[in-house]
Amino acid sequence: MVAETKLEDLCPYIREVGLQRKDSWRIPRRIYDHQFMFCFTGAAHVVLREQHYRVTPGHLVIIPPNVPHKLWFDEQQPGELYWFHCDFLLFADRHWIYDFYNTAEQYITMFGAELQYKEHIRENPLFSGGLSLPEVSRPADTKELEYCFHTMHRTYTSGDALWQLTARRSFYAILEIVLRQSAGETNRNANKAYAINQMKAYVAKHYFEPLTVAQICSVTGLNSEYASKLFRQETGQRLVEYIGRFRINQAKKLLIDPDLSVANVAEMVGFSNENYFCSVLKKLEGRTPSKLRAHLLSLLVEEEL
Repeated sequence: MVAETKLEDLCPYIREVGLQRKDSWRIPRRIYDHQFMFCFTGAAHVVLREQHYRVTPGHLVIIPPNVPHKLWFDEQQPGELYWFHCDFLLFADRHWIYDFYNTAEQYITMFGAELQYKEHIRENPLFSGGLSLPEVSRPADTKELEYCFHTMHRTYTSGDALWQLTARRSFYAILEIVLRQSAGETNRNANKAYAINQMKAYVAKHYFEPLTVAQICSVTGLNSEYASKLFRQETGQRLVEYIGRFRINQAKKLLIDPDLSVANVAEMVGFSNENYFCSVLKKLEGRTPSKLRAHLLSLLVEEEL
């Protein structure tokens, strides 16, 4: 399990900074540290974890350690990307990785099935509050991002003796932009989960009553059309399907009581029509009510024995 990285413990080390124009690789590569890449013109193609992305101006790519990835440039609109390699903390072997990357015989081994020196592989950080680094994103503040990358590249290539300080300042600004966006997405996801749970809780409390989608969605305070669409996106099923499945699950608990007729059970779980209840149950469970009752009772007997 990855230990949480506290923001106050950050001590970034910028290993090297560059500009990617032509060099590309279609054979999967793995790296020991993190590489940040920012596209400021044209287009490039990045494959991370077998997921393909077309990267255009404003896109930020963060390549994690030991993750296979590919990079090549668009033929119609060849892209240009600023990049830098870094560590989030200060490691004793920080210079070893730089030397490794700049030795041709060593560098070529990163295109193999796995990295040779596992003791030098960095961890992908998980920050306080559950914030993590998005691998491909397009933050809103692209002008500030471009300025930070440009400043980092200019001071590095100029031979400025204080380039590491300037690079660290730019790194903190980039990281703040990235984590603020991540926090916003985390909050949005939390709000979505809360709305879904509200709808599910309402169904659990009122499943035996006549229900409408609009009635259930109203508890979220969201537009009914948006809420129902959100439910489907997040759960993979329509709200009416969820209601039907929930009612049938409740019906299965009641069917083990032989004193209750099928009509009684249907009414108790919110079906006003016995035939419709039988149709839905047959579709979801593959059995008629009587056969399902017999099956459930046999399972109950077996459990008691």
